[in-house]
Amino acid sequence: MGTHTGIWLDLKHAYIITLRNERADIEELESNIEDFHVKGGSRSKQPYGPMDKTSDTKFLERKNHQVSEFVEKLKSKVEDCEALYLFGPAEAKISLEKAILEDKNFKPQLLSVETAGHLTENQMVEKVKEFYQFIS
Repeated sequence: MGTHTGIWLDLKHAYIITLRNERADIEELESNIEDFHVKGGSRSKQPYGPMDKTSDTKFLERKNHQVSEFVEKLKSKVEDCEALYLFGPAEAKISLEKAILEDKNFKPQLLSVETAGHLTENQMVEKVKEFYQFIS
């Protein structure tokens, strides 16, 4: 059996579970994606004057760049494995799946992408083991 990898991820962090000869190695990566809530604008000096609007596009663009950096970091961590299994609760797994499918030179074969809630580390390891036993 070669190296099989499962990645549980959300927008805050990712757990990379690598199975090698019945041994599971777990690596945690923080995403450093900012979690922000845009507040309202500011009023002019006139009473009941117009309120400046805030632009969400700058914040969303910055978040998209941070997600892209996180996805690239994850891809570089798993490029030497044979097979890849993605699972997690959020949209981050979809971003990683799209990046993998767009990259024609990405070596590991993406086997499956599933939705899973927040799990403990032991539950993540068991889920990855069960997945690879099922496909064997």
